Amino acid sequence: MSSRIHEIDGLRAIAMTMVIAQHCGLLPFGWIGVWLFYGISGFVITRGFLAEVDNRQSIGFRYGNFMLRRFFRIVPVYLLYIVINIGVLMVLNDLTHYRELPYLATFTFNWHMIFGSETWSAFGHLWTLSIEEQFYVFFPLIALVAPKRTRVPITVCFIILGPIIRYFYSESVASLRDDQEWAAFSVYASSICHFDAFLFGSLIARFEPQLLKQPQVSNLAWIIAIISGVIYAVVFVGINIGIGAYGINAFRNVISGILFGQHREVFLYSVINLFVSAVLIHTLLQRPLSRLLSSRVLVLIGSISYGGYLFHLLILWAVKQCLDSTVHELAIVDRILVFVLVYGSTIGISYLSFKAFEIPIANWGRSYLYSKPNSRIEAL
Repeated sequence: MSSRIHEIDGLRAIAMTMVIAQHCGLLPFGWIGVWLFYGISGFVITRGFLAEVDNRQSIGFRYGNFMLRRFFRIVPVYLLYIVINIGVLMVLNDLTHYRELPYLATFTFNWHMIFGSETWSAFGHLWTLSIEEQFYVFFPLIALVAPKRTRVPITVCFIILGPIIRYFYSESVASLRDDQEWAAFSVYASSICHFDAFLFGSLIARFEPQLLKQPQVSNLAWIIAIISGVIYAVVFVGINIGIGAYGINAFRNVISGILFGQHREVFLYSVINLFVSAVLIHTLLQRPLSRLLSSRVLVLIGSISYGGYLFHLLILWAVKQCLDSTVHELAIVDRILVFVLVYGSTIGISYLSFKAFEIPIANWGRSYLYSKPNSRIEAL
């Protein structure tokens, strides 16, 4: 099994671009890029476990190594971003948002955003990092603790449970507050509702050798994803029409907007996960057009996409201050100009962060974790 797939970096670049485009008011469903990140993460960390040469070490030792690898990749630049924001808040003399720091430090920020008060706008995307870290606590129970023969069945079981968990969770939050927008975000930002997104990627990694021998599986994955997407869209467009919507309004809250009500929040994320899985399999098998993802530009952007994801919202905040307006109030041409400015600045700052900060710390972490000189920490 090769240590790195450059096309996966290309997918990371696409995911980051989708998120930034949404925040710049250009792509209403750009949030799906986050689910692409989730699927990639599950795929890559599972490959990491499967590639471990010496499995004679204790579960505790392997778990500690896994968490340390994740720490050196995620936490240093994450803390740097938070410190920069603290500096901005000090300049603005805004001390109210300091109450968010304990949640950011413990990676429970998603729960604070669901059940807490309004947050500092440049922290608004960090709930996704909390979901990732909470998954990293849960996942080794499957990857390390469970007997080998049960790991695939357990993974499949949790994938099947995904929509069931979303159903009961959505029913619970709906009973707490009569606010559909809040209920939609509550499901959207809840970690337990989206572990299946990571596990789809994990399952693909476990079957990678078999998939490489059967490229036709890619066609089947696309067929399943497209059929599920069509069924979902037809059902909920039909529901919208049934309650009196017509024209463009019939398509509202189907893949963007308030994704709650009539149980759309239960099924939509499963549909998204199926599409992400089809994309991952397509990329892994290097099917038509997938090689474009290995272009130097996309691979470079993908390799710095974590920092890009972190920094872009603070850059967008700064642009908004100069405009003295929200992005969504701008004309479409102006939004495109804002996107170009934010995207270019994000890539520049992220590249500097990657080369001058993230790589040196990762190298130090490598020397701390491993004694072999040729070992390395991948940009997972």
